[in-house]
Amino acid sequence: MLTRHANRSTVRENPRPPMEVMLQSLAPRHREIILATYFQGRTTGEAAQALGLAPGTAKERLYHAMRVLSWMVETYRQDGALTRN
Repeated sequence: MLTRHANRSTVRENPRPPMEVMLQSLAPRHREIILATYFQGRTTGEAAQALGLAPGTAKERLYHAMRVLSWMVETYRQDGALTRN
C-alpha cells in the first residue's frame, strides 16, 4: 500500500508486509496454530483440542510461530521485502 504525506508530494511504501503473505510463508504447523488462536478466537487450550495436540505442544508451536512472524516483520523493515533463508 502506498501512502501520501499531507505536506509532501513524496510517496512511500507501507513498512509492514501484508499479513496474508506472512501467514503463507509460515510452516503449516505454525500457520494452523496462529489461525486457530488469533483468527478463530480460541484459547491455546481450545486450539490444542481442535487440532488434536497436547496443550504444551500448542503453546510451543504458538511461541515459535510468533517468533518467526516477528523475524519476518523485522526482516521486511530492514530489507523492504519478505525473504526467507
